[in-house]
Amino acid sequence: MIYQGRSSRSAANIARSQLAVRLGIAVYAAVCCAVALRCTVLTLALPASVWSVGTILSISSPLIVPLSVVPPASRVVVGAVTLSDLTAMLLLLALPLALVGRRQRP
Repeated sequence: MIYQGRSSRSAANIARSQLAVRLGIAVYAAVCCAVALRCTVLTLALPASVWSVGTILSISSPLIVPLSVVPPASRVVVGAVTLSDLTAMLLLLALPLALVGRRQRP
C-alpha cells in the first residue's frame, strides 16, 4: 500500500520511493520469469518452431548474451541448457541474498 499521510514533501518522497521499489521488484520478477522459462524450455528440449517457445527464447536471449562471451559458456549441461543459461539463473536467484545480507538492522 502506498503511504497516504499528510500532504508534504516527505510524503511525496515516500510515495515515490515506494513506487520505485515496486517497479524494481516487478522488473526483477519479469527477468527471473524469462530466464526460468528459458531454462525450462531448453531442459525439456522443446522445438523452437513452436511460436511460444520461439518467443520465450527470443525475449530471453539478450539476458544470456553477455554471459555467452566466455568460451566454456556454450557447454551443454542438461538437455539443451548451456552453462551461460544456468549461470544467469543462479545469479538471479542469488541477487536477493546479497540484498538481504547488506540490510542494516536497527
